[in-house]
Amino acid sequence: MEGGADAARVQTETPPATTAPATLRATQFPLLWVTVFAYLLIASAERFTFVWLVLEVLDQPAWASGLVLFALGLPVFFFVLPAGALADRVDRRRLLMSTQLLGAAVTAVAAVLVATGVMNLALALVTAGLLGVALAFGQPVRSSLVPSVVPPGLLLRAIVTMTIGMNVAQIVGPFLGGIIIRRVGVQLAFGVEAGLFLLGFLLLIPLRLPALPPSADKRPLGYRPLMDSVRDGLRFVWHHPTLRPLFGLLTVGGFLMMGSSSLLLPQIARDTFDRGADEASRLFAFMGVGMMIVSLTLLKAGGVRRKGLVFLSSMVVGTSIQLLMGVVPTYLLLSLLLFAWGGSGGFYMNLNQTLIQSAAPADKMGRIMSLHTLCQTGVAPIGSLAAGLTASGIGARHTMGLFGLVGLGFVVLTFTRARALRAVP
Repeated sequence: MEGGADAARVQTETPPATTAPATLRATQFPLLWVTVFAYLLIASAERFTFVWLVLEVLDQPAWASGLVLFALGLPVFFFVLPAGALADRVDRRRLLMSTQLLGAAVTAVAAVLVATGVMNLALALVTAGLLGVALAFGQPVRSSLVPSVVPPGLLLRAIVTMTIGMNVAQIVGPFLGGIIIRRVGVQLAFGVEAGLFLLGFLLLIPLRLPALPPSADKRPLGYRPLMDSVRDGLRFVWHHPTLRPLFGLLTVGGFLMMGSSSLLLPQIARDTFDRGADEASRLFAFMGVGMMIVSLTLLKAGGVRRKGLVFLSSMVVGTSIQLLMGVVPTYLLLSLLLFAWGGSGGFYMNLNQTLIQSAAPADKMGRIMSLHTLCQTGVAPIGSLAAGLTASGIGARHTMGLFGLVGLGFVVLTFTRARALRAVP
C-alpha cells in the first residue's frame, strides 16, 4: 500500500525547486490561492445558509440552529486530526479533489431537498454532518500547503495574501448568500455552493505540488499507525513553549468567538433590530472589511515586529469588543463594532498562522495544521450549541456579551503567563 501511495504521489507532486522564487507569481501559489478562495467563499456562506434555513424555512427555535451548526462541525472535531496525519503521508492533491466532489454532492442534495419541500430538521442535521466530513478531510490539507509552495522569505506575504482572500470571501459569501436567499430562496444558495465546490475541483486539476518531505514513519497506512502519527504531532505541540499557549488561545477563539458569532449575530439582527437576511449577512461583510484593511496594511508593511505580543493584544481587543456587542443599542453601532472586530481579527488570523507555520517542522505540518483546524473550526460548533442553549435562556445579546467576558478572562490570564509567546520577535 505504501508503494502505491508513493507511485501516485510522483504523478501529481513534483520535486522542490533548487532555487527560491523571488515572487509569489513565480510559484504555484496563485493557483492555490484561487482554489482556496473558492472553498472559503463556501465556508463563509454555509453557516449563514444553514442558520437561516433552520430559523426561517423550517421555523425552528434558536437551539435547533445551534444543533445544526454542531452537526456541521462534529465531523471536523472527530476526523480532522487523522486527516492531518493523512496530509503528511498521501497524495494531497487527490485528497483535496475527493473532498471537493463530496462537498458538491452534499450541497446539491440539500438544494433539491429544500426546493422539493422535503427538508426537515433531521435531514438538515444529516446534510450538515456529511458536509462537515468533506470539510474535515479537506481543510488540514489546504492549511498545510502554503509553506510547501513558497520559500520561507515569502511566507508572511503568502499568508497575508491568503487572508485577504478569506476577507473577500467573508464579505462576498454571506452577503451574496443573503441576497440569494431573500430573492430566490435557500435552495439556490445551496446550489451556488455546490457549483463553487465543482469549480474548486476543476482548479485543482492543473495544480502541481512539491513532493512531501521525508518522514521517519515508514509504516503502511492503517488505523493504529495513523493514530500514532496523530499522537506524535500532539506531543510536539504540547511540549513546545510557544505553540501550547497559542493553541489554547485558538481554542478560546473557536469556541467563544467564532462559535457564538456565527449563530448569534443573525439572531440579534432579526430579533433585536428586526432586520432581514441581507442585512443580517451584512454584519459579516463589515467584519470582513475590517479584516481586509488590516491584511492589506500588513501586506504593504511587509512584516510585524513582536508578532507574539501583537497577536495577544489583538485577542484582548477582540474579546473586549465581543463583550460590548452584548449591550450595543442600535444596528448601526453593532455594524461599527463588527468592523472593529474584523480589524482585530485581521491581526489574529494572519499572525496565528505565521507563528504556527514558522515554528512547525515540514514533516509535521499537516498534523499541526489539522490541530489548528480543530481548535478553530472543530470546536466552533460546540460553541454554537452552547451559545444556542444559553440564548434560549438569557437571549442572544446577553449570550454574546457573556461569551466575550469569559473569553477576555482567558486571554488576559494567558497574556500574563505565556512569556515565550509574548517574546516571539
